[in-house]
Amino acid sequence: MKRYLFTKYLIPAVMLLMWFPSFGQQSYSLSSAQQFTVAGTSTIHDWEMVAKVGSTGAAQLSLENGRLSKITSLNLVIPVKSLKSGKGSMDNNAYEALIEKKHPTIKFEMTECIAITGNVVKTKGKLTIAGTSQIIPLEVTYSTSGNSIKFTGTHAILFSDFNIEAPTAVFGTIKTGNELTLVFETSFSPKN
Repeated sequence: MKRYLFTKYLIPAVMLLMWFPSFGQQSYSLSSAQQFTVAGTSTIHDWEMVAKVGSTGAAQLSLENGRLSKITSLNLVIPVKSLKSGKGSMDNNAYEALIEKKHPTIKFEMTECIAITGNVVKTKGKLTIAGTSQIIPLEVTYSTSGNSIKFTGTHAILFSDFNIEAPTAVFGTIKTGNELTLVFETSFSPKN
């Protein structure tokens, strides 16, 4: 009789517990649908550098009825040299200012998911640029398509926040402004 009860109740309960966590939370990775833009100003014109390939990322997310319900973790790694302006000399000045040889990546690691309301996510995360880290607040929008999740947002930072001297050109006659705007559009898909 004891063996019958064990088989009838305990085995199905264990199987249910094994199945349940995988139902709620899932591992995601950054898909190829990505774009990171850094935009700024200079004494002669506005400028932007765009990264469309080369970045990596991972997340632990939960979806319920097609809506994002929980973010346990999320991180991104963007190679500095994936940022391109279309002007080689400007790119080289930027890479030098970002100390690319010593710090070849820009990193973001979510430290706290504050709230998910409607299609808006409020978080905090550690942004590391040129070896200096700052905790920044982020408010992003999201949308889902099947099991994929797309995040879109902008955030303003200063070169000086990360101990970076704003790039200059032509013997210092062209100066970049201290203010930068980060714009991102990222999609995460379930890991197979």
